[in-house]
Amino acid sequence: MIQKLGEPKHASRISSEEAARYVDRAPRALIRFWLEHGRGAYFDGLYWLCDPEPFDSVLELIFNGDEEFSPSDMTVVAYTAFGDLKVWHRRRRQMNVSLLESAVFNPPASAWHDRRTGQPFSEDFSVSSLASTGRWAFGPEDHEFFAAAVARHGMLEPGEVYGFFPALQLGGAYKVENLKRVRAAEHFQILAQLDRFKLTRLTPPDPPTYPYGHVEFVRYIGQH
Repeated sequence: MIQKLGEPKHASRISSEEAARYVDRAPRALIRFWLEHGRGAYFDGLYWLCDPEPFDSVLELIFNGDEEFSPSDMTVVAYTAFGDLKVWHRRRRQMNVSLLESAVFNPPASAWHDRRTGQPFSEDFSVSSLASTGRWAFGPEDHEFFAAAVARHGMLEPGEVYGFFPALQLGGAYKVENLKRVRAAEHFQILAQLDRFKLTRLTPPDPPTYPYGHVEFVRYIGQH
């Protein structure tokens, strides 16, 4: 990650005491990265490696009472400037929570198994690909929209995101002029309560219409 993207901006390294608190919640490679390089921003603030603790309550709001996903198994690794959470699950590995779409995506186990050997990749490898997802997850339109947000509202400070007002779940429009700079944890807590979250999955490829598959609804998250 350092070779490809450089050191994170606004980086804050953690203490050995804090590292010890995450021994059972995060792989060693991620903890080592926090110790040696810190948590901070990439792509001028479009993507943030974060302190998980402020977002524990967000996970609790979304997953509390769910029969399959427990918040205690999850650690928020990173978030985007508009509200996507990258989450490490100690058994299911990688998860993505979209606070803009009220949706949860957990890749199948095959995604973290080597196709040649059938053996699972190490946790360090899996969390590295999750943490460095910003390298390829953003297309030109994402960078353009973010650049427009920065030009209109200013650069994000650590702990800030751009929030839509009104929220998209309440009929708001995906427009730069509808954004405001807000505190990430507090804003995410609000978004987590606006709608019931949907668990989604990627279908098998179905060419020519869906050569890579498509995302479909599985069920609602939370208590039934």
